[in-house]
Amino acid sequence: MRLIKKFVLVSGIFLFFIVIILSGMGLYLYYHPERIKSIIERSLSGIAESSCTIKSISFSFQPMVLEAGGIFFETLRPQRAFSMELPFIRANMTVEGPWGYRSLILENMQMNGISMNFTWPPILPEKKGSSFTTRMVQGLVSLFFFRDIRLQSGVILDGQISTSWGDQIIKAHKIHAKTATDKPLFLSFAMEVKNSSRNMHFTAPHVNLFSDKRFDINDPKFSGTLQADEIKLQDTKLGIQRMDVQSKFSYSHAHKNFNVENLQVLCEGIALTPDSEKKGSSTISVSAAESLSMQTALTYDMSRGEIAFASLKLDINGLALMEKSAGRLPLVDISLKAEGISSRYPVVDITNVTLQVPQARIHTGTRDILIGDIRIHIPTGRIDTEKRSIVLPKVQFNTVGLKNILLAIGLKDGRINLMLQGEEIAPLHAAAAYQLLPSDWDLSAKDAIRIEVAGPEAGPWQVSAKLSIEDLAFKNKAGSLIGENIFFTTEMEGVVDLTHSRMTFAASLEAQAGEALYDLYYLNLAKNPIFTSCNGIYQFQQRFLQLSKLRFDLADILPLEIQGFLKQGPSMRDADFVVNIPQVPLKPIFHHLLQEPYKTEKPFLTTLETGGTVSAEFKIKEFENAWQVTGRFGWREGNLTFQDRDISLEGIHLDLPVWYRTGLADAPVERLKGKFEVQSVTVPPLPAQPLSILLDAGPNRISVDSPTVIQVPGGNLRLGSVQVKNLFSPDISVHTRLSFDKIKLQSLLSGIGTFPLEGTLTGILDPVRYEKNAVTSQGEIAARVFGGQILLSDLGASGIFTSAPVVKLNAHWDDLLLAEMTTDTAFGKIAGVLKGHIRDFEIASGQPQRFNLLLETVKKKGVPQTISIKAVDNIAQIGGGQSPFVGLAGAFASVFEKFPYEKIGIRA
Repeated sequence: MRLIKKFVLVSGIFLFFIVIILSGMGLYLYYHPERIKSIIERSLSGIAESSCTIKSISFSFQPMVLEAGGIFFETLRPQRAFSMELPFIRANMTVEGPWGYRSLILENMQMNGISMNFTWPPILPEKKGSSFTTRMVQGLVSLFFFRDIRLQSGVILDGQISTSWGDQIIKAHKIHAKTATDKPLFLSFAMEVKNSSRNMHFTAPHVNLFSDKRFDINDPKFSGTLQADEIKLQDTKLGIQRMDVQSKFSYSHAHKNFNVENLQVLCEGIALTPDSEKKGSSTISVSAAESLSMQTALTYDMSRGEIAFASLKLDINGLALMEKSAGRLPLVDISLKAEGISSRYPVVDITNVTLQVPQARIHTGTRDILIGDIRIHIPTGRIDTEKRSIVLPKVQFNTVGLKNILLAIGLKDGRINLMLQGEEIAPLHAAAAYQLLPSDWDLSAKDAIRIEVAGPEAGPWQVSAKLSIEDLAFKNKAGSLIGENIFFTTEMEGVVDLTHSRMTFAASLEAQAGEALYDLYYLNLAKNPIFTSCNGIYQFQQRFLQLSKLRFDLADILPLEIQGFLKQGPSMRDADFVVNIPQVPLKPIFHHLLQEPYKTEKPFLTTLETGGTVSAEFKIKEFENAWQVTGRFGWREGNLTFQDRDISLEGIHLDLPVWYRTGLADAPVERLKGKFEVQSVTVPPLPAQPLSILLDAGPNRISVDSPTVIQVPGGNLRLGSVQVKNLFSPDISVHTRLSFDKIKLQSLLSGIGTFPLEGTLTGILDPVRYEKNAVTSQGEIAARVFGGQILLSDLGASGIFTSAPVVKLNAHWDDLLLAEMTTDTAFGKIAGVLKGHIRDFEIASGQPQRFNLLLETVKKKGVPQTISIKAVDNIAQIGGGQSPFVGLAGAFASVFEKFPYEKIGIRA
């Protein structure tokens, strides 16, 4: 714009020179023709306040022709030098029109090699109005000679203009102009601007102007069309590979008014270098754009210093944003429309501005969130650059999933005031639309939000926010998560300090109405409301979260507190938290979290009663991409009772150490100690007895190193050391041993039923293993009964926690006296010695499903082999036949009580 003004000024001076020349010619032609050249030189020198020399000049009146050569102007004012050289000018002239409205018509004008050089101070002097003398001369010339100048035809060849303004140099070269009858004035030139302090280089190789040919000396006006293409710009902060400009313009010197109509600007390959080292600068900055197009009309009132834009439309495609911590963000397209933007220094007023972003992508670290159709509407606003104030009282924001958001922005006296509020903005629907919540959920709610930010412009800022949700109802597709009539509010207050890239905050949440169901878990918030509060610090650049106190309270059921920090790095995350559950009654926790949800699936839970208090404290750490949880779970003055099974544990005192770890190799560490004590354990048929176990925990394992003696009827059962590995994984394993020390069978079986069985149970199972939902063992258990021995081996079970566990064993027996086994039985008496085995014996759901059985008698010295008639009859029936003692055989057998036999055997 400065170049256009300078060009208009130079053109006006040049035309004024012509007027003076013609006036001088008219006055002195008849009286002093030999002094015309020197008078013109002195006149032009006085008007231009510079020295003027003319090498040659000639003119004639019939026809009126002016020809001059070697015209040179030069002034050497401090900081405002000016020089102009015009090697040759020639023009045919005529004057037309009545007095006072005459026009000077220039025909076949030719101007060659004009050259002008300016030097301006960094700050231009204040512009003054025209002097009285100047206005008088203009009036006389317009009255007696001509009012305006019209260029009928002509040409300007190979001109150049150079201007130095501070450390900025502006050059226009290859200046060519031409016009002809019934054609506008056409002016073309190339332009170059350099600024050493900004390392700026601006080039416009093709600038074309189409303008009127008439110039009013009383009211200089200039109008036309500007076209410029292939413009390039490069400096320390901005680079544009190509820019094209086109517009219509008009300038009125009398009204000091400059108008631009249908201004069109197209830029491609825009690159910006943000001032990333500036302290307190934004974390997000513009780095590049693929293209920029602008259409508008503007008016510049120079007398008032006011510029106004009308119907502004700005489109930016492929805008690239840079985030300090995450690098380049996805490209964004932006469209801006404004009904009006007016600026009268230092105030800028805006009217009906609409900003639209068709699509934006936000990177969250784990995935990208795509936000569509972002619209921002600003009805009115004012910006005062001198007072550094901004007033945007009502900014409307809408996007896909979010609506009815109003934003008020104020910056005054160095303080910022922001307020965001809205009702029915649907934040939950937006969260589902952006996949922060599952998209297949049915959601409905009434919501209201209000966020306020206030503080000094440079910070820190006070922030307060409140979100209320009423009548919240939700349901997932599977129907496993349902909520109705839920009401909750969440509030947050904090301080945001961008200088130190930090925010301190205190937040709370209350949910006191409604019902929720998750799978088998039901929660009535009216009876058991949820209260949550949290204090902390978040550091933006380090992505560091420090929680000084986070409290979660499920009223009358479970409270817990968390404190610690979380740091998210580019390749790893560090965390260190302490989770504390204060001492609370166990019964509500057991009832709501275990008994009530699973009583149908596990009926035994209905009769299970608990008591006592529980507490816990855990330290949670994440470092080097590994997690570690250490802590303790406590149970005090506890009890556990199965009423229908007469099983009870009274006086429970549990100090359970917990150690969970992932991603780290095993290394020698100091183990955690604990203890499990019960004053009285009652498990029929075992006698009531106390229990005391010392616990020893390591990473993902727990052990009982000391053997445990369990009292059983007839003796003691010794449980060796217990080693539990992979405690928190599906591959959990348990290793131990069992020792039976001459347990009396009659006493052991007395609690089960009437078994007058004399004998003892002795043996060792070592090891006993639990792995992959199965129990295996090695070793044997010997039962000395009936004068012989039964050996049990390979005891085990599979599918322990399934609905149909399978028990497995092998057994072998020797020297069992059949007489002792069958005496006083309904089977019948048999005398002899029995041996045999059962292999691969499996029992599922109380029924044998597999075995290989062999029973046979063997001869032994001193032991008779006899069998009673009743026993023979029962054995025959076991084999699937009928009694052999029918008819005559029965009559004959009735004489005898028993028979000798050679061998009895069963194979199955």
